[in-house]
Amino acid sequence: MPERQGKDRRPFRVVIVGAGRIGTALALFLREKPEFEVLLADPTEPGRRRVEELGLPLAEADPSNPARLDQILTGADAVVAALPSSATPMVAAAAQRNGTHYLDLGDDEAALEAIRREAGAASGCFVAQCGISPGLVSGLVLDLASRCGNWPDIAVRIGGLPQKPAGRLGYGLIWDIDATLREYTRPSVALINGRKTELAPLSRCSPLRLGSCDYEAFVSSAIPDTLCERLAGKVASLVSYTIRYPGHADYIAFLLDELKLRDRVYLLRNLFLNGLPEIADDRLLISIVATSNHGGSQVSEHFLRKIEPVQIGGAMVGAMRRTAASHVAAVLDLLRSGSIGKPGLLAQEDIPFALLRGNRFLAWFFSASAAAPQPSLVEALS
Repeated sequence: MPERQGKDRRPFRVVIVGAGRIGTALALFLREKPEFEVLLADPTEPGRRRVEELGLPLAEADPSNPARLDQILTGADAVVAALPSSATPMVAAAAQRNGTHYLDLGDDEAALEAIRREAGAASGCFVAQCGISPGLVSGLVLDLASRCGNWPDIAVRIGGLPQKPAGRLGYGLIWDIDATLREYTRPSVALINGRKTELAPLSRCSPLRLGSCDYEAFVSSAIPDTLCERLAGKVASLVSYTIRYPGHADYIAFLLDELKLRDRVYLLRNLFLNGLPEIADDRLLISIVATSNHGGSQVSEHFLRKIEPVQIGGAMVGAMRRTAASHVAAVLDLLRSGSIGKPGLLAQEDIPFALLRGNRFLAWFFSASAAAPQPSLVEALS
């Protein structure tokens, strides 16, 4: 990384590989702060058009081209892989070669292993699995667990949804489709009786009422292994659930099991990409509840948020992308200030939660306005 010192420090240079919705959302957030200089890298025509419409700088670069990646990382302080998990190791390798900090929004354990290997020889700080869950959820859960007494039961319920049910699935194209399908088909890591175990995806489906709206919640694979390892033996249970509109899980089970698409997920992927509507104005619901017994009475701690889209730089940024990009921007800000940055892999659980909560990019997330629905949500969940 180039030296950044003295009174007239140059901007913190960030290369974002991937000009999709999350990459451009992050670029829009960073562009508003003079301490950052941003460059997007994408080889595709849709990416080029999106970047031009937003007036953002672009370099045409394919992550599979190491020489080109090295070229655009020259002089950069950090690189963000805003790409599908399968492509993130190529960017991590480039970060290792060029001595830059590295961040991604992946959720795949195989990709994480490859990144861990690159981080072992890195001179920069590698922060994998940023975003919501994995990502921000680690700090939220650890904070709640610390305030709830001994041996709490923790339920994490998160869902990105259309403002209103869309079609029979009540869903649309909101986030990375491959990540969504992994939630539906891969076992979910959980803690039961303090021990790490796996739960079947789509299991434990139950109705959920948040405020005046009805939903359902079912087990999904959104809790990172590192969080389970950190809390093993310290909490009674830790289970991750996905929130959807009622009936969604039953339709997904029908597609996977009765139509036998579980062994041909690529077909289900194509069906979703061709048939589900694109959702730009999604809504993000986060409900994390920790309960424990203290002196014979039940003690509960809640973290509840209802996130809506926002207009940034003339563009609509959906709720999930707004939240995920804000977390990445906050981590970059901590790297820029030197609050974090030790070489090697930095687990989400090792980022001080107080630093995230106090960071300017996440101020809106922790504000009273984001928590406005809390009274009705608490009543529904108690």
